Amino acid sequence: MVNMKIKALFVAPYAAMENLIEECRKQESELDLTIRTGNLQEGVALAKQAEAEGFDCIISRGGTAKLISEAVDIPVIDVRVSGYDMLRVLTLANDFPRKKAIVGFPAITAGAKAIIDLLDIPIDMFTIRDESETEALLRQLKEDGYQLIMGDVVTFETASRLGLLGILIQSGRESIFDAFKEAATVSRWLAKSRQEIERLKGFLRAAASDLMVLADNGSVVYEQWKTFSARPELDIPVAEGASEPGGPSREMVHATDPDGQSVQVVKTRIAIGESAYWLCEFFKQPTRREAEDKLRIHREPAPLIIHQSEAMNTCLTMIGRSVTYDRFIFIGGKGTGKRLLARHLHDLKTKGHGYFASVKAADLRELSPEEIPEEVRTVYVHAFDRLPGGREEIQWQKIEALKRRGLTLIFAMTEEEASGEHRIYEDGTIHVHVPALAERKEDLKELVTTFLLHFSQTLGTSAIRMTEKGMKLLADYDWPGNVSELKVLLQEAVVLEKGYVIEHSLIEQLLRRKGSESGASSELLKGTLDQIERKIIEKVLEEEGFNQTKAAKRLQINRSTLWRKLKD
Repeated sequence: MVNMKIKALFVAPYAAMENLIEECRKQESELDLTIRTGNLQEGVALAKQAEAEGFDCIISRGGTAKLISEAVDIPVIDVRVSGYDMLRVLTLANDFPRKKAIVGFPAITAGAKAIIDLLDIPIDMFTIRDESETEALLRQLKEDGYQLIMGDVVTFETASRLGLLGILIQSGRESIFDAFKEAATVSRWLAKSRQEIERLKGFLRAAASDLMVLADNGSVVYEQWKTFSARPELDIPVAEGASEPGGPSREMVHATDPDGQSVQVVKTRIAIGESAYWLCEFFKQPTRREAEDKLRIHREPAPLIIHQSEAMNTCLTMIGRSVTYDRFIFIGGKGTGKRLLARHLHDLKTKGHGYFASVKAADLRELSPEEIPEEVRTVYVHAFDRLPGGREEIQWQKIEALKRRGLTLIFAMTEEEASGEHRIYEDGTIHVHVPALAERKEDLKELVTTFLLHFSQTLGTSAIRMTEKGMKLLADYDWPGNVSELKVLLQEAVVLEKGYVIEHSLIEQLLRRKGSESGASSELLKGTLDQIERKIIEKVLEEEGFNQTKAAKRLQINRSTLWRKLKD
């Protein structure tokens, strides 16, 4: 008898984990592995679908693994967090100068305590017993002055939603290989549920991407959601006598979900054995509101504002003392963070109640005040000083209409008009000057640490700190593109850097290319991570006269790795 591979689904709770799983999969021979990304209930939906498709087991992590194990009847393997994984996160957090804490289940906090005690790292720990405790605890920590929170996916996402800086404690290669070994021991004991799996397969063959299967008494037998984030709470009538041959076989109903979205439901009667079921397929009805394309709405709090410098503290003081006003002009160069500060002002004024929206000044004419959701409390009008001539009066009519709605209006400009005759300069308008990065060099180190953290979480990069020489090079540069330019440069650096420390030689190389090649660098960073990496390798090869030995040395990889990446 030929040994069949175990058919396993790896549900990665966060996107950055997927790249690492792909690398580990190349060394795994016993699993037929499928990788998908989905956290908590999204991961549960993926796991349910995999169970219906005949998968033998599910591999996931943390709270997502726990929820999946409660939702499916096949084995669920939990990827654990090793001491090495914890050490890497604590090393990254140690460079952050603010008050910080680890929040998690006992498995995380107990493992972290020994490392914290050994290395004498100033990090507090808080243990939770249930995920429902997370938000209340993080709100209290925020009030107590904590700004950096480390933990699992739920902790990380809750911290980010509350405006705290979060670090996701990620599982490394060793933990993933251990999970593979555990999954490989799973036997094919699922024969007892084979009949149910076959029934669900029959449903899926006729299904849409969003569906729910009802028994003839109206109870939910199975559901899967891709377009919808969760089950629409709709009253779906099931005809009496549906199991009888004379009952209706297919019908269509229309309904509205709790968010006001129009939903079309197609019901199909399916007979299996002596039982009958209703397969309900859900389709969102398209809307044609062009305003949705022009008005960008933010429902989450503003990210952390870094303000070690006197210039940024002066800016924040001005904002903090003016929260009772409802009309502002934010003046600062491109890339200084005017939108971020506008969201900060919104959070101060509303204390978390209501949404922040942004719109380009040129699109304001096309936007009706009635099309702005009632929950919006602040409107940020950017590129106001680049408005085409002859449209000021039309824009002012729109602005007056928005003022009557009781909205806070923030106008963004790159430089202040010399004449000051524009109508937005009337009494009651607060002017806030946003400093350039060159004026706030004291913030540079914390900005660098924050961006390295961001790329580590989103791109799965390994760099966690920069040498002091590298920091000095950054401090000596003028940054005409401000914080946005710094972020782009650091993204290129972390993609090129394969180790944990960014050396000054790499920063020197990137800064040397500034100027005539700035546009090329921006183009270089477009595409997927693999595409960016390949373009960078090709560019370095070109600069080294296509000498692979020199290019590999400059990229700090061996020639065989360089050759393989070019071949791929």
